[in-house]
Amino acid sequence: MTIVQKFPKSWRMDVVVLRGGGRDEMNRPKPVTEIPVKDCLIAPRATAEPLDWSDLTSDDHVLYRDPDRDFSFQSTDQIRTPDGVLWSVTGSPKVWPLGVEVPLKKG
Repeated sequence: MTIVQKFPKSWRMDVVVLRGGGRDEMNRPKPVTEIPVKDCLIAPRATAEPLDWSDLTSDDHVLYRDPDRDFSFQSTDQIRTPDGVLWSVTGSPKVWPLGVEVPLKKG
């Protein structure tokens, strides 16, 4: 049984995982690898109102995906959604029996 597949197809999206290539022997950055990942669900996780009277809020989201033994998210990945928004993974992705939970922050 899977969780994400139970949601309507219109709620799910295909994303691109941007994975850094590290550095070469001359300390130059290696190219970023783009990995397409299908059938993801991104939802709000928490919204924190500021305590310092500013107008800014902090929005955290989470990406959900059904289990896939051929691919795993890494804490250093970035996620690009179809609308061009770039998300950073913030913390360790959690693998549960029914799926994967990846904490995200916009930018």
